Amino acid sequence: MQDEPDPPRKFYGFKPTEFERANAVPPESPSASTQPVTPTPDPGIAPAPNQKIDLYELIRAGATPPPQPGSTPLPPPTNEVHDILRENRRRDLAAGWYELGPLDDSKRRKRILHYWLAMLLINAPLGCAAAAFGPGDAIPFVCSIAAMGMLSAWLTWQTFFLRTHY
Repeated sequence: MQDEPDPPRKFYGFKPTEFERANAVPPESPSASTQPVTPTPDPGIAPAPNQKIDLYELIRAGATPPPQPGSTPLPPPTNEVHDILRENRRRDLAAGWYELGPLDDSKRRKRILHYWLAMLLINAPLGCAAAAFGPGDAIPFVCSIAAMGMLSAWLTWQTFFLRTHY
C-alpha cells in the first residue's frame, strides 16, 4: 500500500497588533510636545520653626481646604456608546419607566393580619395548657412554654424577615 502524500505546509504568523479604533485619536497640543518636562529636585523636609506648636494654628490649618492640584481635569472622552445610552435613557424617561406611582400595600397588611391571627390561635391554647398543668407538672408546663416560644419565633421569622417582597 502506498503512503499518503503529505498535506500542504502551513505557515503561521502573528495576529495584527492594532485594534480597530472607534474614534479618532485627538491630536496632541503643540505646547505639550515641544517643551520637554524637566524634573525638579525634591526639596526634602522643611525645618520646623524653633517655637512652640499652637493648637489653634493646627486647627486652622486643618480647616482650610488644600489647593487644587494642576488645572481642571479634562472631561472623559465620549463615543457612540455614550450617545446610544443617552438616547435609551431619554426614551425610557419619555415612556415613564422610572415613575413608580403608589405601591400596593394590601399584601403586606393581609400578611400581618394573618400573623396576628396565627399568634392568637397558637399561643392561646398553649398558654391555657401551661396554666392548666402549672409548674407542679414540670414536663408538660416547660414543653408548652417552649412550644409557644419556638412557634412564635418561627412565625415572626417567616412573616417579617424571609418575605421581603411586598
